[in-house]
Amino acid sequence: MNALQKGLRFFYKAEEAVIALLIIIATAVLFFNVVMRFGFDTNASWANELIRYAMIWITFIGMAICFRKGVHVGIDFILHYLSKRATKALQFIVHVLSILFLIFLGYFGMELVLFSMNTGQITPSLEIAIYWVYLIIPIGCLLSIFHLVTLSIQLLRKKEETSLNNVTEGDSV
Repeated sequence: MNALQKGLRFFYKAEEAVIALLIIIATAVLFFNVVMRFGFDTNASWANELIRYAMIWITFIGMAICFRKGVHVGIDFILHYLSKRATKALQFIVHVLSILFLIFLGYFGMELVLFSMNTGQITPSLEIAIYWVYLIIPIGCLLSIFHLVTLSIQLLRKKEETSLNNVTEGDSV
């Protein structure tokens, strides 16, 4: 295994570790808030906000992982009626269109981050700068674009039939 593969494997594990950590934090905070609400008749006002923001981050990082693993929902019945070459071409077109959409989404996500930075908006309960929440939009788009470019290169290099499900041995969520 060369250095690039080791670096990518570390990068993939880091993505998954961030999601795992955020899920653990959101679950612990939710449990804490339920105990506080029903056990002590009080409520942590910041808990719902923290859980909501963690779920947003989980969603955008998860989007990138799903692109990497090829597990986004898709309609692939057409691929069964196409030749191997046409299937490969259609998959490449889908990758390019997805990249274009992610560039669009990432650009306007970054505009939102910059607007929030310039206006100094903060979250109501946690009182952190709101741009930290919005920052995951361009980050998630960049991660997704990276994975789609990698998949597109692999697709173009492969001679044999490619599968829509790009799960490789050793990948885990």
